[in-house]
Amino acid sequence: MIRAVFFDFYSVWTPDKISYYLAIGQQNGPETYKQLCDVVEAYYHGKIDINFLADSFRVKLGHEDISSKIFLLQEKDISPQVINFMRGLHGHFLKLGILANLGIQEYKLLSDFNEHNQIFETIASPLSLQLNLPLMSREVFGKSLQAIGEPLDNSVLVSGNLALLEFASNLGMGVIQFEGFDKLQKTIDQLVNQDLSS
Repeated sequence: MIRAVFFDFYSVWTPDKISYYLAIGQQNGPETYKQLCDVVEAYYHGKIDINFLADSFRVKLGHEDISSKIFLLQEKDISPQVINFMRGLHGHFLKLGILANLGIQEYKLLSDFNEHNQIFETIASPLSLQLNLPLMSREVFGKSLQAIGEPLDNSVLVSGNLALLEFASNLGMGVIQFEGFDKLQKTIDQLVNQDLSS
């Protein structure tokens, strides 16, 4: 029975600009890609700020147009559709959480958003859990489930990141590939109704 739904941040709430620029870095060769991956991982663990992240991409990719403004998010950027959707899920008595890579600015954004809207039971990331591990690790997933108070088989992860979905599925968590809020609402309604009828 589904009792908890975790959402990835990038690809669900906002376009994944970091992955977009990492893909460009991959075209510049394995060394550049590895260096940028290390910078991104440091960002997700709170070791560098958004300015350092943007500077690294600008220098390594040779794109003078890259600045921190590209990666900077504000609460007003969150669509009312997202808020209405999340509130609708609470109507199904589902616990909601974020399970994602978050830098300091994304974590603050979501924390402030949650303070105003009271939607999430937990906002989990390697940074918020103070784990010096990648997102795709058993420990991060285990601590996230502890925080939301549900076991693996009662939880679902929503993401557009196929590698993350595969990792969660291999652990035994339910997964839904994000393809828009309308489709997601229908999929969750079906899952909840299946639970009620079984």
